[in-house]
Amino acid sequence: MRRFFAVLLFPLCAWAQEVDLDRSVRLPTGFTTEMVLIPAGSFPRGAEGEEFDEQPVRMIFTDPYLIDKYEVTVGQWGQYQEATGYQIGEWNLQNTKGRQNHPITFINWYEADAFCEWAGKRLPTEAEWERAARCDDGRKYPWGDGLDSYRSNYFQSGDPFEAGLGTILNTTPVGYYDGSLRSFVKKGVTGEYQTRDNSSPFGVYDMVGNVWEWTNDWYHPSYYVNGPDTNPQGVELSNVKAVHGGSYATDASHIRPTYRARDDPYLKGPDVGFRCAMSVSPGTAVQAGSWGSVKRRPRPISAEEMEEHP
Repeated sequence: MRRFFAVLLFPLCAWAQEVDLDRSVRLPTGFTTEMVLIPAGSFPRGAEGEEFDEQPVRMIFTDPYLIDKYEVTVGQWGQYQEATGYQIGEWNLQNTKGRQNHPITFINWYEADAFCEWAGKRLPTEAEWERAARCDDGRKYPWGDGLDSYRSNYFQSGDPFEAGLGTILNTTPVGYYDGSLRSFVKKGVTGEYQTRDNSSPFGVYDMVGNVWEWTNDWYHPSYYVNGPDTNPQGVELSNVKAVHGGSYATDASHIRPTYRARDDPYLKGPDVGFRCAMSVSPGTAVQAGSWGSVKRRPRPISAEEMEEHP
């Protein structure tokens, strides 16, 4: 039944762009975050001809789930710290007025996991993360098959925030690549930068480049060979966690969603962040026959919201 259902859902990548999959979820402080519903279905996980641990390509089924539309931001992390009293040592480097809508970095896996638990969420599994990034048609990048420097912030992509390898100032605001014409000031000169939309067909943004993202799974190089094909959760225990997506400091060859990096869960890097996911009841899965005609519209956090929740 699930194999047959997966075949029916392959056109979902085209349909998803025409339906409203967005959901608003409030943090315990009342701060609104945007999430996207990923319906139940299957996708071809992994990539042939790439790294050995990305193979073999197998059809993987996931139950429906929600995933953050954007990476967790400095502003959202500030809400968490204010509510819990927990503060990272690198907070003052990031907590500036101009960075509230940039992704939070210098977060280890345990800190990311604690934030998600506080928010009533959890970290996504590797399979959930990759499906949200690639949809169900086997595409290489969220937007299609070709790499595009106007859709992603990676090393030497030429974005206006690029100021040298290894500084936290190299991140772009979440949702920056949405097709808008962006104004910027660099070295006292005002310029314009035409972005292209980097969202996946589900409407999830910044899945490649900007910052690496923690997943819930312990990493094992042969898991794609031996793991289950339904809701895989990773091996029971390892010494490293799987991270995905690449970053502003990653070269173009390693920012594809299928690339499986791994880090010590205590690692705190200037280009490592995260986004959260949520499990939902199978009964809430969107069925193809009942999808509405309301189009997906990205809604980054507004300036007013950022002033209300600095």
